[in-house]
Amino acid sequence: MAIKQHNKKEMRKHFIQTLYDTLDGVVSPTPYLEITEGEDVDVKFLNGKGRLPMPNTTEVTVLDIDIASMFFDDFHVLYEGVTGVGKTYTSDALFNAVFGPDGHYTLRLSGGILGSSALEPFTTTVLENGVPKTRIDQEKCQKYGALFIDEINRGDSQEVFQIVDGVINVNGDTGYLRIPIPGQDGRYKGLAILAAMNPADAEHSAALELDIAGENRFLKFRFPNGVAEAGSSQLEKNLAGDLHEIFWSEFGKRSDIQGGWRDVYPLVTDPEQLSTELDGQTREFIDTAIGYVGYDPKETFERNVELLQQAGVSPKFSVRDDNNYRKILDAQGKLKHSFVRRDLRKIRDLSRLLGFIKGVKDESYDTSVRLNDVAAGIGVILESKTITGTDYGSLIALVNDARSAYADMHSQSGIPEGHGLRQTVWQGAIKIGQEHGFKEYLNFLQHNMAQLNTQTTSAAQATMRSRVLADLAVLEHFSKAYEGDVTAALKEKGLKTVKAFGEIYQAKKNQSSIYEHRLGSILR
Repeated sequence: MAIKQHNKKEMRKHFIQTLYDTLDGVVSPTPYLEITEGEDVDVKFLNGKGRLPMPNTTEVTVLDIDIASMFFDDFHVLYEGVTGVGKTYTSDALFNAVFGPDGHYTLRLSGGILGSSALEPFTTTVLENGVPKTRIDQEKCQKYGALFIDEINRGDSQEVFQIVDGVINVNGDTGYLRIPIPGQDGRYKGLAILAAMNPADAEHSAALELDIAGENRFLKFRFPNGVAEAGSSQLEKNLAGDLHEIFWSEFGKRSDIQGGWRDVYPLVTDPEQLSTELDGQTREFIDTAIGYVGYDPKETFERNVELLQQAGVSPKFSVRDDNNYRKILDAQGKLKHSFVRRDLRKIRDLSRLLGFIKGVKDESYDTSVRLNDVAAGIGVILESKTITGTDYGSLIALVNDARSAYADMHSQSGIPEGHGLRQTVWQGAIKIGQEHGFKEYLNFLQHNMAQLNTQTTSAAQATMRSRVLADLAVLEHFSKAYEGDVTAALKEKGLKTVKAFGEIYQAKKNQSSIYEHRLGSILR
């Protein structure tokens, strides 16, 4: 059925409020983490332990994560936790409310030659010349809105990857796991996927470690055990009544939108309604922070110094081999591996999710992503990479160091909120160059580089400052290499100069990978 045009934020508001109200008597809001914002950001992993609400703090529960994740198609949630803490119960309640018993599927995987196939819900067996053969059932590929994969680390990883990626292949057939978005020809909403696994440690020896390729396809969280905190209050939390009927009936009353989940859910949760772009400040923080929190900061610093020296710049600071540096290496020793390509997207996506949750909590339903959301996102993803059995929380200290170092550098430069330091310097150089020509454009870049090339007091400051300085050195080198083109661009007026500079970058960036890696997030 066709749904009349409605305000997207209002639809989202009614959907979320109704869902929380419907699940209020069913799901216990188990605390996962607390974000405290101020001059620094602090992320505490609560593991089910509640805290008194304080100003500038946001508590994030498992239910918050589950509901928010339904609005994003490009990542899925993986919970690691012992049996009985509520992983399956919570997902069943959420998916029953939204999709009903026939609109979602719970897939329990098991190992061995008799293990169940992850592709089973989307296939059928037919007789071909008297021989049974498995084929993709195209109707089943668009039957479900959500999938819960239990004990994901016990199934065939290649099949699981196909499910998560939304494209399955069986005997030469291809099936796409998605549902059409009404009124949006050729556009689809992906399956909402929640997955669960038991910890692969000695206490739970039947479980296997999910390989890195598997973990990288999910946002991984340790499912908190809230029993000690909730106590007898959980006795009243039961799956009772027709949650699906209750939810959609109440949503219809509040929103004045009628229809089944196939008609309304894809529209309400259409990911294109949410902002996907990060601003210059948040992108710069990612660029500068990951080289400190996830890698040996001395190695990151030296990589940047090589670029600086090639550009004729000698840094006046360094990463000292002292006790603080050794503590950083000790903390990083808990990591299975450092950041990979998928993690950059996960940082962006988790930052969007946390910003989304904060908008729900303060009832603004704003989906903007701010610097503290990115810092918290980096911290959560970093903690998800720790070796099984290690405690959560030690690595967030590195993120807070990075957040503090970046805030100092940003404020000392007098850069407005939402703008990156590198981007602001470049735009300032363009303004000067438009008025006084290429030479003054270059002088402005060099002057600001000199202001950054000062003593530092910590490994975080040295590492992150070296990245910003090296990126500006690459910009200076690029500008000199294509002086004629840049000079012509500076003769344009207003935003035409920025556009012309972008065209130069697009035409010349293939000359060296360093141009794209170091200038791409500046010249946007």
